Amino acid sequence: MRMIKKIVLMLLLISVLSLLCGCSKEATVVESWAYNHDKTTEILRLNSDGTASYVLKVYEDGKQVKKNQEYTSYIKDDSFITLKDKNGTELKLRYVKTDEGINLYEKNEYKPLIRKNENGIAGVWADKNNSDYFFEFTEEGTFMEDGYFTGIYEVDEKEGIINFTYDGDSSKAVLYYTLSGDSLFIEYPWSMVRTEAEQETK
Repeated sequence: MRMIKKIVLMLLLISVLSLLCGCSKEATVVESWAYNHDKTTEILRLNSDGTASYVLKVYEDGKQVKKNQEYTSYIKDDSFITLKDKNGTELKLRYVKTDEGINLYEKNEYKPLIRKNENGIAGVWADKNNSDYFFEFTEEGTFMEDGYFTGIYEVDEKEGIINFTYDGDSSKAVLYYTLSGDSLFIEYPWSMVRTEAEQETK
C-alpha cells in the first residue's frame, strides 16, 4: 500500500513539474514592429524564447507576395537584427532607432538599365525582379525614385552611404549601398512603429 502511495505521489510530482516547465517555456512577445503606414499589420516579431518571425517580400510568377517566415533564433545588437532559420540560413537586417520607433532596412538588388560611370552609381538602376521599382542617379547629383519622388543626393563612398534630400518637404533619408560587378545592392529604410495591438496591451 505504501508503495502504491509513493508511486502516485511521484506521478503527481512529475505532472506538476511538467506543467511548470511547460509554462516557463511559453514564448511572449519582446518586440513587435509594423510599418508606420500600416500600424496594425505585424512585420517583425522578436520572442522571449529567442525565436522570431519576419514578413518577407518575395516574387512568385513575377508578382510580389508577402510571406511570414519563422526563425529559430535571433541576435540583436546596436545596428543589426540577425535572424536564423531552421536550415541555418541567416538574414541580417540593419536598423536605426528613431523618435517614433526604428528605421528597418530592406536590402534589394538592382541591375543597370543605363550606367554612366563604371565606378559609381550614376545611371538608371532597376529592381532585378520588377523594373517598376528603380532609381535614376544623375551625374549632377539629382535622383528620381520609382518615377515619382525626386530630390538631390550625396554619396559617401567610404561609409557606403547615399544621403537623400527629397524635393517638396526636404525630408531626408539615409540609404546604404554596395556595388558588386553589374549589381547595385541598396538597403532602403522603412519607418517602423510598435504594432497597435502591442501598444494596447501595455
